[in-house]
Amino acid sequence: MMRYLTLLHAAMLIGYLTCPELCAQNKPVDFLPEGSYKVMGFNTTPLLVQLIPFNRSNPRVVGPYYVNWRSYVQNARGLKGFKISLGVDLSDATAEAVQAFLNFRLGFEGYRKISPRWGYTRGFSVMFSAGDFNTPGTKQDNDVFFGFGPHWGVDFFVSPKVSLSVETALVFGTASPQDFGVGGGPRFEFIPPVALNLNFWAPKREKRIIK
Repeated sequence: MMRYLTLLHAAMLIGYLTCPELCAQNKPVDFLPEGSYKVMGFNTTPLLVQLIPFNRSNPRVVGPYYVNWRSYVQNARGLKGFKISLGVDLSDATAEAVQAFLNFRLGFEGYRKISPRWGYTRGFSVMFSAGDFNTPGTKQDNDVFFGFGPHWGVDFFVSPKVSLSVETALVFGTASPQDFGVGGGPRFEFIPPVALNLNFWAPKREKRIIK
């Protein structure tokens, strides 16, 4: 519960800091004009949990991915494209709540506006995990995991080129023999929305054909 309060407080703080700038403008702001975009996102939770007073959340248990890269093209129903995510922590950990991990994801995703500031994403990815998914709770002694599954997210624009987002996912896959004995076995994972991502949107340049 404390982790979700941290995400809520962080979103409110960033929104409060950006509101005066946006309200000072005389004309309406178009937060996401039609077009194709490249999006670079960073997991800000490791920093936020250390800055917010009286917060006891572990600053290293912040979700499976630290960086997310999205590439979208415009179509009639919104934005469509693909997504790449990476998270790595190879440091030694003595606490039971943290262990080294390497997580990678590759898949496709769609984005659709639901209001000038709000939008939602949904997609499907294949995933590789060595260690664990770095989420709160009891840690399993995982070795290697291959899986696939859907994911859903929400974006909120705090300025025309910057958004905050959270995401959740379901993963179906196969674990290494270390988890289930000889031959390994299937496993189902739920990845909760424990990470608050700060995303920077950049329009793609139009390709020019030189005759």
